[in-house]
Amino acid sequence: LTSVVFYITGSLQGTAEAFQFTNLMWHFTDYTVAHSHLTMYGIITFAIWGGMYSVWTETSNVTSKHRALLRLQFLLSLIGLLVYTIPLMIGGSLRGLSWMNGAPFMESVELMVPFWAWRAIGGTLMWISHFFVLVLWFSLTRHAKQPITNSGLRPRNSTLHRAHSDRGQHAVH
Repeated sequence: LTSVVFYITGSLQGTAEAFQFTNLMWHFTDYTVAHSHLTMYGIITFAIWGGMYSVWTETSNVTSKHRALLRLQFLLSLIGLLVYTIPLMIGGSLRGLSWMNGAPFMESVELMVPFWAWRAIGGTLMWISHFFVLVLWFSLTRHAKQPITNSGLRPRNSTLHRAHSDRGQHAVH
């Protein structure tokens, strides 16, 4: 669900960036950095983690401790991504407007310093969340359940694939 929300958000942002005024304002600013992270990290990473969470809960002995780690990892990455991207979108907008008003480049760099600090905080939270994925991976794979044997597929030696070894030939019935 989170991945879908970020897909919709990224699509709306991409459309907004296509307009002439917003393109002039946001092009070459940190807004595009925020947009790309919001879409790539927000869509792909959350989709991958959603798949991993689903597989882990079906194939491993997931305890309440593991579930708490899953929630913490998800929240750290989600909050980190929002703390990373929202300030960059605001700062990128302000930076682009300052350029449009003829402000010198170095003035726009000084303008961005607090927004880059928030980017660092958000990126650190995202980075820390990756360690939780590793901890969960090692913890859950170490205590994995037995492989699933009843997958709904017919075994090769079923009546559909019976071998006639007494005649030296194989036939499908």
